[in-house]
Amino acid sequence: MAPDPADVVLAQHLGLGVSEASVVRLFERSCPCVVNISGMRAMQTFTTLDLAKVPGGQGSGFLWGDRGHVVTAYHLVKGAAEVKVTLNDNTSYTAKVLGYDAAKDVAVLKLSVPKSKLRELQPVTPGSASQLRVGQTVYGIGNPWGLGHTLSKATVCGLGGELSAGLFPIKGVIVTDAPPDPGSSGGALLDSRGSLVGMMVTPPASSGGGGGGSGGRSFAVPLDAVRGLISQILAYGRTVRPALGITMAPAQVLERAGLEGVLVLEVPPGSPAHSAGLRPTHRDIFGDLVLGDIIVGLDGKAVRSSSDVYDILDEHRVGDRLKLDVIRDGKATGLTVTLGERVLGAVEE
Repeated sequence: MAPDPADVVLAQHLGLGVSEASVVRLFERSCPCVVNISGMRAMQTFTTLDLAKVPGGQGSGFLWGDRGHVVTAYHLVKGAAEVKVTLNDNTSYTAKVLGYDAAKDVAVLKLSVPKSKLRELQPVTPGSASQLRVGQTVYGIGNPWGLGHTLSKATVCGLGGELSAGLFPIKGVIVTDAPPDPGSSGGALLDSRGSLVGMMVTPPASSGGGGGGSGGRSFAVPLDAVRGLISQILAYGRTVRPALGITMAPAQVLERAGLEGVLVLEVPPGSPAHSAGLRPTHRDIFGDLVLGDIIVGLDGKAVRSSSDVYDILDEHRVGDRLKLDVIRDGKATGLTVTLGERVLGAVEE
């Protein structure tokens, strides 16, 4: 492939190789898209009991669309009383958290900027991680402390990884060989064309520096996994994720019985599972425990644990009709369920 003429011109001007000039141009084009995020938490002082704002999370984010929205890692703004965003020109503005999805560690902010400034903002160019391959070169751009942008040139060394991040692990992450940088969490991971393919995240164990449990690797949530969530937050102010509407029994219950799958513990009246005819676990008239339906398949895919249920549901939308394969009274049977909406903070699925 012939080199970009602009890269050739810049290489001649700076006395660099064409490949180096290409990286320089990508970095300089992308810096205006990446911002610094600073969360402020409200705390009560011990002596006066007055509320005071203290620094919280520090990291990066990137501009999304043409209406002053910013996408960042949720853990940076979790519990923040105020969020400050510093742009490429070192101007700072407050931002409101529009919504978030803790399971994917993504949050969307709305900048409080005048219309004249809004027209100057340069959003990222969305791409896709679906075509990434191990061995491909990617570029991470962050704005860790609002003092300047950083660039990491890395090789994709793993796809479809898993990162522990609270109650639900983040799955399908992009793994690169770049050293972890907590300040770049929430920043942009780009391909060689400068298109956004993921949002950089830092494992909790490495937040204190030294890489922690990351093994010297960096991680990013694929854009494909959060693009729909971003759209939902912009449209509804929250994420709308599908659910069966059941309470799942602890895995140990089936393990003790030597069975595999997900045991249905409760089926609330009016839930999608209730409409589909799923049976809950209950006690009979003699007080003996009667196991409910055991989910062993969903949408044609095997279910061995609750994480399988979450993974399959994340591929669908509210209103989708899915086939359920269950074991009832020792016999296999099939049901059809119309997915409802998952309630934030609920233990059920």
